[in-house]
Amino acid sequence: MSIPIVFSKKYTTGSRGHIFKTGKFEAALKILLKEKIVKLSDIVEPRRPSRADLLLAHTPAWVDKILGGRLTPADQERAELETAKEVIEAHLMNTGGTILAARLALRTGLGINCGGGGHHAFAGRGGGFCLLNDIAVAINKLREEKKIKRALVIDLDVHQGDGTASIFRKDKAVFTFSVHQRGIYPAAKERGSLDLELPPGAGDAAYLGLLKSNLPAVFEKARPDLVIYNAGVDVYKGDLLGGLGLTAAGVKKRDELVFSECFKRSVPVALVLSGGYAAKLSAAARLHANTMIAAIKMKKTV
Repeated sequence: MSIPIVFSKKYTTGSRGHIFKTGKFEAALKILLKEKIVKLSDIVEPRRPSRADLLLAHTPAWVDKILGGRLTPADQERAELETAKEVIEAHLMNTGGTILAARLALRTGLGINCGGGGHHAFAGRGGGFCLLNDIAVAINKLREEKKIKRALVIDLDVHQGDGTASIFRKDKAVFTFSVHQRGIYPAAKERGSLDLELPPGAGDAAYLGLLKSNLPAVFEKARPDLVIYNAGVDVYKGDLLGGLGLTAAGVKKRDELVFSECFKRSVPVALVLSGGYAAKLSAAARLHANTMIAAIKMKKTV
């Protein structure tokens, strides 16, 4: 069984020196190709989302700033990005990628965007290296098309998905579940449906125990037609922006817990990769590749 991987070379920008190394996504995909987990024919290109698509989760003023390339210095400072044309295009294409991954999830049970995860983008502004909240756009696009009624966001990036929580705060049909590190960005947390914080240096046992004990109840409360799993690997012990201290084996087990819960309940899951700031791009790419490999291998055994 072949499992498509959503990816565009436009995900990669030339922003040298920025801690968010966009080349990690293409590097992760190359690992999958080299190890024969996927073939070139499995890679599918997303389309650029329309203005109407973006308006499903963002304000008209913000969408027009993005599409018109008119972000102010204050906008760029808040997002911690220099918003050159190629950077904006990358965020647009990542959003299209998550929409497509969500569609593939509904079709086959698993969709993979080799990128995405802009969970710090709010309805009317960017934040934390994120200009667009692809997660929210994808969920609202499928709801608009009446393909789903309810969704669950499982956000296991080391940072809370404050933008996603804010967008869906009053929406009872979307359950946002986050396990993140205490005391790091964002300084002011938003209230999600369930937010669990861990101290720096928590490590594998504490993290995995907390996740395992909460996942079943989260699914029972959310009753989702679709899960979007934001699988940031900045929980890893070698990460420059996170300090939870998980081993590579711990990150793999985390992913397996999520995919196992989705597949045994027959809930479609769309994977987005999000954060990962290991000192070497190759290390972040390996961790992202491991997440995709876990998803693919577990899906093939269902």
